[in-house]
Amino acid sequence: MGGAWPEVVILGGGFAGLAAARVLERARVPYLLLDARNHHLFQPLLYQVATGFLEGPAVAYPLRALLRRGRFLLGRVERVDLEGKRLFLEGGDALPYRFLVVATGSLPSDLGVPGVREHALFLKTLGQALRVRYRLLEALEKAARRGRPLDLLVVGGGPTGVELAGALSEFLRYALPRDFPEVPAGAVTLLEAGPRLLPAFRPALGRYAEGALAQLGVRVRLGAQVAEVGEGWVRLSGGERLKGDLVLWAVGVRGNPLPGLPADARGRVPTDPCLRLVGYPEVYVVGDLNGLGFPQLAPVALQQGRWAARNLLRALREQDPLPFRYRDRGQLAVIGRNRAVAELWGLGVAGLPAWLLWAFVHLRELVGFRNRLLVFLDWAYTYLFREPGVRILPD
Repeated sequence: MGGAWPEVVILGGGFAGLAAARVLERARVPYLLLDARNHHLFQPLLYQVATGFLEGPAVAYPLRALLRRGRFLLGRVERVDLEGKRLFLEGGDALPYRFLVVATGSLPSDLGVPGVREHALFLKTLGQALRVRYRLLEALEKAARRGRPLDLLVVGGGPTGVELAGALSEFLRYALPRDFPEVPAGAVTLLEAGPRLLPAFRPALGRYAEGALAQLGVRVRLGAQVAEVGEGWVRLSGGERLKGDLVLWAVGVRGNPLPGLPADARGRVPTDPCLRLVGYPEVYVVGDLNGLGFPQLAPVALQQGRWAARNLLRALREQDPLPFRYRDRGQLAVIGRNRAVAELWGLGVAGLPAWLLWAFVHLRELVGFRNRLLVFLDWAYTYLFREPGVRILPD
């Protein structure tokens, strides 16, 4: 590759990578941010893009517009040469580095269940969210032609599955009577293999979520472990077969390591407590890829990205690194209009207060004033008129 490139390279423009970049920006350290896509994606709101409550650009922001002192390179890394301190890019170019921050995130995990990759829909990228929306609208049009109900299956009772099931139910509740009066009322079924929803939350909040989903018309099936997925159906471990026009997979993720990096069966890369790759102190691994065992959540990624960048600055000053300490500020999950759960500083909150808190936190964490404004206006429109805004199929 021609020209001089910064000695500090960040792989990935997600939560962890962007958090690291901002620390380096404030320290006036030149860096290069490399990603296979040219935008930062606010993944917690992808389910609202999938269900038509938000437009895609509202949750994506151009990475180049976020960088002031850093440089951006659009590209895909094919291999990491740890010994030679080089990245081999698609097309054959080699990019040297002195320090490397690996923040390549995660991929949907199929948990080894047959048929998931072929027949289920995921919610990890903007393209996947738009695919869910288009498939949902196409399924509604087919149901209208045949005059039959639309049934949807959501697999996974964690925050993503709960939020998706609630949004789908609200979408059908508001869109069907107005746009598809000929389609009988269908059902959204949420399948959770465990004994309760939201297992990472306290049990009372899981019970609240189950009751709130039931009020929205969602059928919650606990202890329902999916053993196989087919086109329009799932088979449970007990042999029962459930039909659905769409199967949406919200079970979990696995690390997204690059060739050349060591990784375990979950795709997570081993590091020391200071977030450095074992045996290679110039390489930092953060976010969903880090193998220290922290939850694969946005708050962890943000904190690890900042921590790794600060340790990198300490290395530049020839100071010893500091072991990572995660500050768990709590977790949030929205269920529907005026319904959410929150667990903050040891306290559990549900209902309207949790819903308002959820909205505030997500607006605050969105990148870019334009995106905050777009999301706020879309939310206000939906709240006032009870109508999902985006129901257009592309040519």
